[in-house]
Amino acid sequence: MKRLLGVLIILLFLLAACGNYEGTVVEIKDSSFMLERPSGNSEAVVEEMQLIDLTTFSGDVSSFEELEVGDRVMVVPADTPSDFPYFLPMEVIVER
Repeated sequence: MKRLLGVLIILLFLLAACGNYEGTVVEIKDSSFMLERPSGNSEAVVEEMQLIDLTTFSGDVSSFEELEVGDRVMVVPADTPSDFPYFLPMEVIVER
């Protein structure tokens, strides 16, 4: 029973991580930042992450004001419909 519970917990963590975005901050704006993500081809993809009131920062920074160009981040997106045109981060985890 404990083994089954352990496997279930690991699977839940893996499934939760599937929708995260990882990349490097390439530009910071007033209420958003540009995230460069590697893609399957030779070009990187740059996407704008629009901050919301619920966005939290963790890791090497504790607020948006501490975020710097060149920081490596993992973005946990907010739950939005699939056709929603913006990326809204719930949590931004920063590594320097």
